Amino acid sequence: MSVWRWSSTDTAINLRGDVARDSSGKVHYVSGREEIQQRLYILLSAKKGKFIYDRSIGSGIWQTDPDDGDAVLRIEAYARQALSGMPEAEVTGAEIQDGQITVFAAVGDEEYSIIVRREEEE
Repeated sequence: MSVWRWSSTDTAINLRGDVARDSSGKVHYVSGREEIQQRLYILLSAKKGKFIYDRSIGSGIWQTDPDDGDAVLRIEAYARQALSGMPEAEVTGAEIQDGQITVFAAVGDEEYSIIVRREEEE
């Protein structure tokens, strides 16, 4: 399992999982709150074992059927497992609205809401 380590900047990753670049082709970087938001998004949205940059991270959230009666509990469990390598992060809840899964997490005093991509959205 990877353990999350604070870094002041990180390479930005776009929604396709590619390195993000600005209009001139230069690599885009994120830091601070944006870096934490990206890290949470990757940990929660990547399929476990499929994230090319680190196969030990990811979650099983993508497998969850939003119409299942226990879906929110299952999503919260998957989220806690996915964020276990980031001890500063705490899952504070999850919700499903119109088939869209959102996980809520706290890192320190900051609250984050992460919309999790699911398999059929890829």
